[in-house]
Amino acid sequence: MNAPAERDRELERRLQAALGAGFALEGPIGQGGFALVFAARDVGLNRAVAVKVLRPELAGVAAVRERFRREADAVARLRHPHVIPVYAVGEGDGLAWYVMPVVTGASLRARLDRERRLSIAEARRILGEAAAALAAAHRAGVLHRDIKPDNILLDGDEARVLLTDFGIAKAIGGDTPAGALTATGVVVGTPHYMSPEQASGERGIDHRSDLYSLGVVAY
Repeated sequence: MNAPAERDRELERRLQAALGAGFALEGPIGQGGFALVFAARDVGLNRAVAVKVLRPELAGVAAVRERFRREADAVARLRHPHVIPVYAVGEGDGLAWYVMPVVTGASLRARLDRERRLSIAEARRILGEAAAALAAAHRAGVLHRDIKPDNILLDGDEARVLLTDFGIAKAIGGDTPAGALTATGVVVGTPHYMSPEQASGERGIDHRSDLYSLGVVAY
């Protein structure tokens, strides 16, 4: 039995135990540099959800886990049609996670890979909806720090924009230079889309850094 598959099964077992009877995990559906995503069912409401769990090697760092929880709590309080909602936030058994809806569409990255170029009208609509979501988050004091096509989801037949992974880059990277968490070798943020201030590790970046990244997406 290969070690990665065994580790994934062990993580799934631990996550199910930590979630309790309220959610039933159904298997992995995605992963990134800092988290894994599992399909699940909200047992009480009988609805499909997704559970994003911080990788155990990151969750094992108390300060990182606390920042992740704090940022996820902040995003959970946001209410905007173009911000993916967070249904629940929790931690247990050395893990930290949050629960969100399942998005039926693909990311903007997947669409660009497929179509290469969008019409001006469609690009304007997507950027306008993303900008509206950012404005709401910024008013609430939440920065994204990792705006890129992968984090702009296009939901349903109408391809409604849903921004995801709000605040996670800050939660993991904190104030480390260029968003690098050197203890684990995980790079937080995407250099191609970062503002120069964020890439150079400046403290106290503000909403303008997110707007710069959205401008790069537009380009």
